[in-house]
Amino acid sequence: MRDTTATSDHALHISIVLDTICPWCYVGKRRVEKAIALAKQKWPDFEASIDYMPYQLDSSMENGLDKHSVYQRKFGDRAAAIFERMTLAGKEEGIAFSFGGKMSNTLGSHRLIDYARLDGAECEEKAVESLLHRYFELEQDIGDVEVLLNAAEDAGLDRAKTRAYLDSDDGIDAVKQKVKHGQRLGITGVPFYIINDRYGISGAETPETFIEAFEKVFSCKKE
Repeated sequence: MRDTTATSDHALHISIVLDTICPWCYVGKRRVEKAIALAKQKWPDFEASIDYMPYQLDSSMENGLDKHSVYQRKFGDRAAAIFERMTLAGKEEGIAFSFGGKMSNTLGSHRLIDYARLDGAECEEKAVESLLHRYFELEQDIGDVEVLLNAAEDAGLDRAKTRAYLDSDDGIDAVKQKVKHGQRLGITGVPFYIINDRYGISGAETPETFIEAFEKVFSCKKE
C-alpha cells in the first residue's frame, strides 16, 4: 500500500480490492469516483489516493472459457435475471455491459496492474479502467496477451517491455501473496474497500455510503 501521510485535514487512502472479471467491481469503481467528486464539493481540501489489491474469484480457472456457459453453470436459471440487473446497474453508472466473449484466469491482468503501478497511480488507474472496459464492454478476453498489451498501451506503458514482463515469471508470486493477504484480512468477496488501512466497506455501495465512511474517518482523526 502507498504512503497515507495526510497533507490536509481531509485526506485519506483507499485500497480497492477487486477481480477484473467481477462486474460489481466495475460498478463499484464508478461509485467510488462519484463519491470522491462529492467529497471534493463537501471538503475543498479533500484528497484521496487509491491503489488496487488483487482478488481472484477462481484462481483455478482456465483460459478462453465461454462466458455464457460459465454463468449458466454458476447461476442456472437465474443467469438471465442477473444479466438484466447488471445491465440496469451499469447504465446508471455509464457502463454498457455486454456478457458475450471469453472468460479467463485473471492472474495475468493482475500482474499487468501491478506492473503499471510501478509507473505511478495514474498509470495503474488507466490500466484498471482499460481492462474493465475491454472485458465488460468490448467482450475482449483479458487472458489473451495481446489484449493485455493493448490495455498496457492504453495506460501509457511500452508494449515490448510489457510483453517481456508478462512472458517472464516476474510478479506472479507477488500477486499471489497479495491475494492471500486479502484472504487473511477476512475478505471473501469483491469489491471491497479499505480506507486508511482500518475501515472496510464490502460491496458496490452508493456514493452516499462512501461519504458517510469518509466522515467517520475524519471524525476519528480529530479525536
